[in-house]
Amino acid sequence: METMEQKHRILSKTLKRLKQKEHLPQELTSLLGQTAELQLAARKNISIQLPDLDLAGLTSQVTRGDSFLTPATLPLDRSHIATLFSQLTDKITHEPSGLPEAMVTAARQIRTGLKDNTLDLDKAVDESLNGPGPTMKKWAEQTPEAPAALNFLVRAALEPSLSAAVTALVEWLGQNGVNTTIRQTATCPVCGNLPYILELKEKEGFRFAVCSLCRHEYRIRRLACPVCDNSDTKTLKFFTVPEEPGFRVETCDQCKTYTKTIDFRNLDRKPFPSLNDLESLTLDFLATEQGYSRATLSVWGI
Repeated sequence: METMEQKHRILSKTLKRLKQKEHLPQELTSLLGQTAELQLAARKNISIQLPDLDLAGLTSQVTRGDSFLTPATLPLDRSHIATLFSQLTDKITHEPSGLPEAMVTAARQIRTGLKDNTLDLDKAVDESLNGPGPTMKKWAEQTPEAPAALNFLVRAALEPSLSAAVTALVEWLGQNGVNTTIRQTATCPVCGNLPYILELKEKEGFRFAVCSLCRHEYRIRRLACPVCDNSDTKTLKFFTVPEEPGFRVETCDQCKTYTKTIDFRNLDRKPFPSLNDLESLTLDFLATEQGYSRATLSVWGI
C-alpha cells in the first residue's frame, strides 16, 4: 500500500506521460490532473458507517459468487461527497485557464443549480451509482456541449468516499475471515460491477481486476473473459502495439468485447489505473476498429 506521498509522486509521473500523448487534448489532461489531485487531497476526514452485516450470509454469498453489497447499499459519506463536489465546481469555474471551455461553462451552470436548489445532488449521486435517471438526463440536456459534465463531477466527488467505504468493508471482512481478494468470476465482490481495466502483477503474472464503480482491486482467473466468463482459449486473444509499452488488449470472440490490461512488471513505472486507462486510449481505437466493444465506461463517467 503506497503512502500519500508516493501516490502523489505516481500521479505526477503519470500526468507527465499523459501530456505527451497526442490523442489527448491538453485541456482534458489538465482537467483530469487537477481533479485527481483534489481527490487525493480529499482522502481524509471521511466518515463511513458500515451497514449491519450478516457474516454467515456474506460467507454464503462468497460461495455463490455474489457481491457483498449493491451500488445502492454502498456506505457513503454524503457530506464529504457534497463538499468535494463543491470544491471541484469552484475550482473549475474560478480557475478556468487551460481547461475545456465546454466543461467550464457546464460547471458554472451546475454550480448555479446547486446553489439555487434546481440540482438535487443526492439524486445525481444515486443515479451515478445505479444508472442514469431524470436528473442526469435533465442536466445533459441543459449542458449540451458537455452532456457528461454532471456525471463526471459526481463520479469524481464519489471516488474518495467509495475508496474509504471499500477499505472499511474489506478490512472488516478480512478480520472476520471472509476473503475478498480472489474471485472466480470477474464481477466485483463488493458491488457486483464489471472491471474497467485489468492488471498483471508479480512474477507469476497474477491477473487483477479494478472495479468500474467502487475501484476495488481483486484477483481473477487468468484465462477467462472478464465480461462473459468465456474460458474457450480459441476465442480469447490479445494484442499489443510497440507505441504503448506496458499495455495489452484482451478480446473475446464470444461476446465481442475487449478489456485493456496494465503490465508494468518489466517497466520502471507504477500504475495509476484511472489515468492509465486514458493514457492507452489508442488501444481502444484499435480494438473498436477490429469490431470489439468496451463493456464499461471509464471511471470518470466518460
